[in-house]
Amino acid sequence: MAIEFDVEELIGRVDAITATQLPFAARRAMFSYANILRKEAWPAYSKVNFENPVPFTTSGLFAKADGLTVTLSFDRDAPKGQDPSRYLAPTETGGEIYVTRFSRAIKNKGIMPSAYAYAAPNTGSSGFAGEINQYGNIKPGFYQAVLAALERKPGAKTRSKYRDYRFFSVPDGRRPSRANQRLKPGIYRQKAGEPLQKLFGYLENKPTVSKRWDFNEFAEISGKELLPGLLDKYISEAFR
Repeated sequence: MAIEFDVEELIGRVDAITATQLPFAARRAMFSYANILRKEAWPAYSKVNFENPVPFTTSGLFAKADGLTVTLSFDRDAPKGQDPSRYLAPTETGGEIYVTRFSRAIKNKGIMPSAYAYAAPNTGSSGFAGEINQYGNIKPGFYQAVLAALERKPGAKTRSKYRDYRFFSVPDGRRPSRANQRLKPGIYRQKAGEPLQKLFGYLENKPTVSKRWDFNEFAEISGKELLPGLLDKYISEAFR
């Protein structure tokens, strides 16, 4: 994306002498501007607009200076497509959320039937005790443990700390059955002598989110706040 700024609107009328140094000063200002956007402005902005954002979000902005142009993007390779450019997009426009890797995995493996679109975590369940990180999200290792347990054949040995639990899907697309018909769709775990725990609920439609931020607004506000001081600084240095 690109936002244009008029130098005289930022720092006032430029005289002929200052104009001779402006291109050099502006290039230095844009380089510093890109660094500040990436290291300071975006982390601060994301912490205001998102609830307890993870480091992958606060450090996810790319800002590259090329002459008098700064290009902003979230184009970043991430494991299995879970990069900020994808999962932040719905929060900028409002609409359906980006489907998690876990939901995609259990659907691709046939565990969650095709009639369902999303596995929503029931984080209020005691089954998540100790499995929520400091950002309020389920630890990746627990997702992996649940997926491995759902794929494990009955009687197979495992070193998982959840080896004494039975994990199962209702319904299970791999083996249609009338068993557990009284249970609502989702993923459960059970251990002898303990209550049944519902970990995830299957939703027929993807959850939606409201608009939380605006990329153009971020770039424009940041530019008006930062560029005048940076231009003044580098124009002054050019005359020393």
